[in-house]
Amino acid sequence: MAGEELINRWDSYLGKLKERYSEILVQADEPLNGVIEGLQFDNVIIHNVKNGLHNQTVLQLFEKAEEGWGKMQAEIYKSGNLKLLKEQGGKLESFRDWLNAEFTKFEVGLFARAARKILDNVKRHIDEKKLHRCTQCAAELPINVYSFMAVNIKCDSCGSVNTYQPDDRVRALEYYVLEPLAEESALEPKLRRDYDKSANKEYFTKYYTFLMDNVPEKRDSYKRTLDERLNNPFFG
Repeated sequence: MAGEELINRWDSYLGKLKERYSEILVQADEPLNGVIEGLQFDNVIIHNVKNGLHNQTVLQLFEKAEEGWGKMQAEIYKSGNLKLLKEQGGKLESFRDWLNAEFTKFEVGLFARAARKILDNVKRHIDEKKLHRCTQCAAELPINVYSFMAVNIKCDSCGSVNTYQPDDRVRALEYYVLEPLAEESALEPKLRRDYDKSANKEYFTKYYTFLMDNVPEKRDSYKRTLDERLNNPFFG
């Protein structure tokens, strides 16, 4: 078989696998909308769905690509055109990179959609206008209802110290909402990390800057973690 015909067959095979990838996610879209609509205050079920789709797409389709390449190698050896091996074998690795990048985009987008639904649920159940009053004199206290940590607040009226405990649903926002949205904000450098080592610093900067802007009470902690990442020579 001529080299050009082998190349066309291989390209067509990989193209069909890409089409199958898209078909799987299109078929999953409507059920996923239903899952997201049914979320309450965590995204545990989304992790399960994501793992199943990762198996159907990235793992199974790359396995099929490897099987196809095994047959293609035999054809190339039979044709005697061994120069094709390295070039066409590189397309297998490119296909794996494509699968990983496309699924990363899908995964980040999926968790961001879930995050916005969970945030909406929490906002409907937490009264932002609720007055927090001093336990001693009943004066209003300046409390942020979306604070993630317990805080001690001194009353300006009587000087007594009040302890405010955030609602458990609010505490969950940091992990189930803000971290997925931080990933979304840093998606572009995240995708470049596999082949561009310098993208690590851009990724960490965007990710932790988002968290610092949205979780001010933990800003110092996030800043320390960011500095550690930026100063790590491995990410240079």
